[in-house]
Amino acid sequence: MMRTLAIALACSTLIASLASPADAQSRKQPTSSVEVSKPAASLPGPTYAWVPMPAQLSAEFDQRVQDPALRARLEAALNKALQAKGYRRIDDVRKADLAFAYRVGVRDVQQTSVKETRSQGGSIRESALECGHGGCSQLVEHGAGGVPTFKVKTVDTVEGGLQIEAIQPSDIRVLWRALYRGSVKAKGAGAVNLDTVATQTLASLPKAPSK
Repeated sequence: MMRTLAIALACSTLIASLASPADAQSRKQPTSSVEVSKPAASLPGPTYAWVPMPAQLSAEFDQRVQDPALRARLEAALNKALQAKGYRRIDDVRKADLAFAYRVGVRDVQQTSVKETRSQGGSIRESALECGHGGCSQLVEHGAGGVPTFKVKTVDTVEGGLQIEAIQPSDIRVLWRALYRGSVKAKGAGAVNLDTVATQTLASLPKAPSK
């Protein structure tokens, strides 16, 4: 059944912005969004078991999300968020009302842009190489040997996503699905708060029915 689950979920696409632990003072919250592609009004019961999901995309093989300690912290955060909604974890998926599976990945992205600012004379022209009454060029500077060259701004970011699915074990049918996407500045950024990620991702999951 595990192999069938893996095949059923193989078309998922994701990347996650999850970093290593850092001092609380250096934490910076990521820009993030959650897309619920399979909503549900209710789920069949309160008990669940985790189903392992083998990595398939390049972002999922990144060592930062393959780290056992990171995955243990992530699963603990997810279990905490599920418990807050009334769900109970059990070990045997054959006796569970639901199977939960997740996939997580991360990638580094470098964005380069040319930034133009305005001076007293208005927008600075690309041909403005020297300082004058309107100020100095924000687009062009003297490079090696005095040769004019464009100024560029480079920002390094970490981008990614966490996908979670609630599955009916009897027929491997997806009952609910959500994808968390986020990004943080890589340089000097702290860890993503995994409790926050788990809570945001599972926000639309229906509360567990009493049984």
